Formats: sequence, C-alpha cells, structure tokens
Amino acid sequence: MVLTGYWPPTNEMLRQWSTSPQHNPGQWQGRNWRGLGYDVYSFFPEFPPDGDPVGDPIGSPGSVGSVGSDLQVDFQDTSQDFWRIMDEHQPRVLITTSRGGDIDWELEAIEGGHSGAAESAKDRADEDWRSDAYGPITTPAQASVDPRSWQAIATYRNGVTLGSQLPLAEILTATQALQIANVEIDQTGTSGNYLSGFMGLHGLFYNQQTPSNVAAGHIHVGKTTSVAVATQLMETTLATVLKSHPPIDCATR
Repeated sequence: MVLTGYWPPTNEMLRQWSTSPQHNPGQWQGRNWRGLGYDVYSFFPEFPPDGDPVGDPIGSPGSVGSVGSDLQVDFQDTSQDFWRIMDEHQPRVLITTSRGGDIDWELEAIEGGHSGAAESAKDRADEDWRSDAYGPITTPAQASVDPRSWQAIATYRNGVTLGSQLPLAEILTATQALQIANVEIDQTGTSGNYLSGFMGLHGLFYNQQTPSNVAAGHIHVGKTTSVAVATQLMETTLATVLKSHPPIDCATR
C-alpha cells in the first residue's frame, strides 16, 4: 500500500507511514497496519526553511520542495519519483493526495481529460498542463518525463478520462461519520491541470496498467484543514479502502 502527498497538510498527515528517519523521526507505523494485512508506505516532499509553502511563489524552492525530496512539486521530478516508487513497491493499493481548496476532504471521481488552451496546442499533450515555473522545462514535455507519464497524459486528454478505483461511497460514509470535516465526492471535476491532477492521473493510469493493483484514486485535502483532522480522515479512509480489498483479493485478481 502506497500513499503520496505534496503540500501541507498532506505531507504532514502521512509521516507515520514513512520509513525514512529524515521524514519520520518516530517509528514507522506501516507494518501490517491495524492488522489488515498490508504494509503501508508514504512518500512526500519537504518544504524548508519553515515547512510551509504558503506565500512562496510557484516555482520557488519553498513551493517546489527541497532538492532530494520525493515528489517535488515539479512535473519532471514527480514523473521520475512516481515510477521509481511504483517499480520498487508495486503497490496493490495506491492513494494519491494533494492540497486543494475549501473542501476538507474532496474525493475525486475522475482524472484527465484536459486540453490545450490554443488550437495550435491541440496535439501537444504537455500544453494541457499549467506551468510549474520550475527549471528549464516547466511542462511535462515528452522528452523530459518517463515514457509512461507521457503515455498517460497523451491518452487521457481532450475529454478522455479515467475513473477513481476507490470505494468512494464507503469512504464518504465513514469519513462523514467522524463529524469533524466537510467531505464531498467531486463527480464531474478533476484535480486540475497542475501537479495535483498530474499525480491523480498517474495513480489511475498505474491502476489501469497494473492487474495486481486493486484500488487507486486521488483525494484533495483542504488548504485550511488541520494536520490532526487530515490525519484522522486519512486513517479512516485507509482503513475503509483496505477492508474493501482484503489481501486475498490481491492474489486472485
């Protein structure tokens, strides 16, 4: 089981599942998490010097994340790190997360489907995406990303989308029952054409391409959601998903 995050609170809520002493000074909590038969691993960037990218311009070091972090908020780094992590861990369940807007816990039902703003860009999949303003290449140009990333964004565009493979209704019920946050399913939108949508599409593409992966999907976490609330929502979501896909399902799919 793999979890990914970007800006706070998503990176902070995932620390307990990181095996890196740098990212998680405490003890890794992922081994056979809650006795549900899955080892859980998390990956996310850090944002020095203060850990908070709010106020840092898009593309600046404080917003992109530190060099050497997993999954910097950069198309090239995300592509490279995502596929390295997938190839190493081969997750049977994958939940990607990122910071969103005003909804505390927004379950994204679809990803992809974007198109370039200009007619001249209709055949340029990289121009479907908002510039990350970082480095010499600021969009996911074909030569700059893993071929699998290019296949994902070149296939699922111009209205062609992929649907979440998470048990959204069950997650909605379980997280709403906590009565600590505003939880919604976004049935028609996507995670957008910046790094959130890029990561969300990667998760669903991995699921589609990998028979052993039984569930994948993206969650947008509210920009004002506290770390404590986000952590509780993540734990409840994770338990719900893993109970929906006990390990025997993974071996027989």
